[in-house]
Amino acid sequence: MGTSKIAMLSGIYLILGMYTVSFTAADRNNSSISESVANSIQAEQIARTGISLAMTKMGGTYSLATRSYANQTASVMNGSVVYSASQSGLPVSQSQVTSTGTFAGKTITVKAVFSYDRNRWRLIRMYVPPVA
Repeated sequence: MGTSKIAMLSGIYLILGMYTVSFTAADRNNSSISESVANSIQAEQIARTGISLAMTKMGGTYSLATRSYANQTASVMNGSVVYSASQSGLPVSQSQVTSTGTFAGKTITVKAVFSYDRNRWRLIRMYVPPVA
C-alpha cells in the first residue's frame, strides 16, 4: 500500500510540474506578444506625430514648397520619424503626406491627404494600417 501512495504522489507531482512548465512557457509567449504589440503601437504614434510635423511644415501657406517636399527626419519619443509630401496624382489644392515611424525595430507607415482650403491646410483623410 505504501508504494502505491508513492506512485500516486509521484504522478501528481509530475502532472503539477508539467502544468508549471506549460504556464511558464505561455507566460513568456504572452509577454513577447504584448511587447511586440506595444512597440507597434508606439511606432504608429510616432508616425502620427510625423503627420502633425508635416502639417506644421505646410503651415498656412500654399506654394510648391509646401505641397511637395523630400524626406524630413526627426527623433521623437526614443524613436524616429521620416515624413514627406507629394502632390503627384492629386488635384492642385491637395497633397499627400507619408510618415514612417520606427520604434524598437517596429515600423509603421501612415498616409494622409491634405487639402488647402480657406487659407490653411486641412486633413481630409488618413490611412493607418492595422497593428499586427
